[in-house]
Amino acid sequence: MLKAQSGLCDEPNLHGLSLFCHVMTDDVDVMRRKIARIPSIIDELSDRFSEAMLNGFIAIGSEYWDILYPEHRPEGFGSFPELREGHRDAPEQVFDLLINLRSDRYDANYLAARTLNEWLGYDIEIAEHVHSFRYLDGRDLMGFVDAPDNPRGLRRRNVALIDKQQSDLFEHSSYLFVQKFKHDLKRWDYLGIERQEQVLGRDKVTSEKLPEADIIGVTHASKTRLLDKNEQPIPLLRQNMAWGDTREQGMLAMYFTCQPKAVVNWLKQRYQEDDSNQYDPLLDYTQATVNSAFFVPSRAFLALSLERSAC
Repeated sequence: MLKAQSGLCDEPNLHGLSLFCHVMTDDVDVMRRKIARIPSIIDELSDRFSEAMLNGFIAIGSEYWDILYPEHRPEGFGSFPELREGHRDAPEQVFDLLINLRSDRYDANYLAARTLNEWLGYDIEIAEHVHSFRYLDGRDLMGFVDAPDNPRGLRRRNVALIDKQQSDLFEHSSYLFVQKFKHDLKRWDYLGIERQEQVLGRDKVTSEKLPEADIIGVTHASKTRLLDKNEQPIPLLRQNMAWGDTREQGMLAMYFTCQPKAVVNWLKQRYQEDDSNQYDPLLDYTQATVNSAFFVPSRAFLALSLERSAC
């Protein structure tokens, strides 16, 4: 039996659909029952669209968690960190639930979203609705390969999912930070390829890091490296996808981790100036308009909470 919800550690898909929701009912027992059923509904839809590789999960917002499961709060689960310095600002938006769906068929995502919306009914209100997609060979709309140092294979699960040693109750669960970025592509394109590579610190075609001798100043690659100040690995899995149309474009960034404090520090080193007054230079060309923290409980936890509420 699968223990983690699908979609956390799965390989990339072509299409994504994310629903940021507010809960409109005070009936906690009803919401526990409905939420616990969602992974099974997604499984049934995945079997129906087997060739589409449909996957998905439901995550609980940091404030709604205490209403839904007041007796069991994951250690270190808090609100989205305050990231505000100079012109760099990532204001937090509080949502109760996040439903995330991915597949290789746009219509499969659409049908799955409608099915889940009907299941939850008037008990929720969808506040933010984001269609996302895989761009070219896994590139961001800025033209560079997204998260080229992302963990691969079994390591994806090791960094994203809580293990038994950390918590018996929350084994196979994950902490999730979400940022919806809006890019300023006109300013970005005006830079030209050579200057863009200096900002990213990588070759635009190959995604290889530029030689240190060719780099002028701090780069996005150096500010987002998956090593902390003590050169220890940062447990982080990024499941990012592009979004947009001809008017607005950006990236929906999802950061899964088993150690939220490490990712909070990783976020802060991007936004806050270091001892040399340097920050992530890519933030001059993109703005995070949605910033939220969630927890993705395991299937086992959802089933257990349902059993306890029935007693």
